[in-house]
Amino acid sequence: MTKAQVDYSRRSPTYWNHLYETGYRLREPEAFERQMFRNYATVKAGMLAVDVGTGRGHMAAHMAKWGLMVLAYDFSTVAIADARASHQSCSDQLTFAEHDFTTDAIPPELIPGTIDIISCRHSFEFLDRARFLTDARRWLTSSGVLQITTHRAKRMPPGAAHQGLRDEDIEQMRRGWRYMTTYGLNGDDTVIGIVLRGPR
Repeated sequence: MTKAQVDYSRRSPTYWNHLYETGYRLREPEAFERQMFRNYATVKAGMLAVDVGTGRGHMAAHMAKWGLMVLAYDFSTVAIADARASHQSCSDQLTFAEHDFTTDAIPPELIPGTIDIISCRHSFEFLDRARFLTDARRWLTSSGVLQITTHRAKRMPPGAAHQGLRDEDIEQMRRGWRYMTTYGLNGDDTVIGIVLRGPR
């Protein structure tokens, strides 16, 4: 399966397992993306973070190296196995687990009011958004942050596999949060960061 043939709207773990088994790679976060994340999420050592749709665990590993305690989840058994094997040096700060946030019961370790940062790097599009946003607001501390990295739909070429989020979808996400910020991650704002802070 070539990159052009990937249908990112598919949500089956079996589908994503096949994709990872056949060499799928999400581009690792570059230095600029990582620095913007740290700045906007106000990252501090000792924080508790959750990485949703972690894939091969690259962003989760960076958060662990910044001194955060990280719980990283993905519903692909292949991705989780690879993440565990690839990031053993972070094992004291980082835990990987298989989980489907759309169909599974909430993990018991996600205790309401205890999470400082939730990260969704190119994964929010594939969740049950209304349910997840409700859950995220409950898990986060009063000043906690939900950080989403995504494509902007209006900047994507016709027929592109990954359509991202529409501007109206992004604007609706403002509800239920004290603050919302967006920032560009490339020259044409095809990829953006969304920071939702202070659940209410």
